[in-house]
Amino acid sequence: MQENSWQIYKFGGSSLNDSDCILNVCNLIKENSSQNLIVVVSAMAGVTDQLVDYSESRKESILEEIENRYRLTITETIQEESIHEALLDEFSNDLLIKNLSESGKVFLMGSEEIESVIVPNPNNKDADYIVVFDPLDGSSNIDVAVTIGTIFAIYKKINNDQSDESNLLQKGSNAIVAGYTVYGSSSVMCISSKEDTSMFSFDKNGKALVTNEKIIHGNSKVYSVNESNWNKFTDKDKRWIESLRSGENGKYTARYVGSLVADFHRNLLKGGVFAYPADPKTGQGRLRLIYECNPLSFIAENTGGDANDGENKILNLAPNDLHQRVGFYIGSKEEIDIRKNS
Repeated sequence: MQENSWQIYKFGGSSLNDSDCILNVCNLIKENSSQNLIVVVSAMAGVTDQLVDYSESRKESILEEIENRYRLTITETIQEESIHEALLDEFSNDLLIKNLSESGKVFLMGSEEIESVIVPNPNNKDADYIVVFDPLDGSSNIDVAVTIGTIFAIYKKINNDQSDESNLLQKGSNAIVAGYTVYGSSSVMCISSKEDTSMFSFDKNGKALVTNEKIIHGNSKVYSVNESNWNKFTDKDKRWIESLRSGENGKYTARYVGSLVADFHRNLLKGGVFAYPADPKTGQGRLRLIYECNPLSFIAENTGGDANDGENKILNLAPNDLHQRVGFYIGSKEEIDIRKNS
């Protein structure tokens, strides 16, 4: 690719060859990068338009489809509030697997929704890339119209063994590309590499238009913490939050959506820090290292931000389980440094 050039790739539709959308992919990847990687990124991007179309065009048939698929009625074991969530969780997960499999460039996948590694179907054992994703982050907020999203990261495979979990158990620092899409008042996709981080919005025809280029993490004084967990916080975290509340480090505002991808998106553009500390009694966090923390930490560091688990940089952690959970602090370096000194 030429320096600073735009490349047009089609995505969406039922396959990469039958597409009704286009993605303008910025010069995210150095000139010597494989064209196959662009195909993988484009396949990820195709999910955005299809999820939006699904939500808009199938509102009336959602309950009917759930009943047909699970042979349940609205009065049985699943509550109405969770039906929308369950169907869209499953649909988004299936759609990601389908798009990435049909790209022919993905060796293995990992999903927050599935316990084990995912082998593409159709399979391509000669493919080079590993893709991990949270199909629908914040899905519990669907029925109250709060912003939700998809989070992902792309790696090179370590070996040719599709049964070897180590292909997915890579440090976040090994990622080549990471990104997310938020579905809210508009659909916005962020794609990040070590060379550049850019955002795209989509028009009514599914065409992706560049809205932000060469993004630098914002520096507004905001903290995003679920303070209802105050009694579970360590003394260090309490001192940190009190220092932000008190004004000793400037006037801070609390902003907490409760949807990780939405909180991160706002803080990336505006500035601030998001935190979900681990439970000090168990040492376990709530958020998954591979599917949520690593991709967003990769983006944060590429844009001048920082991320850690309370002690160690997220991107330096070696995962020991596909669904390992960790404490998570991510955002502007200033707020991360304030905590270190608390």
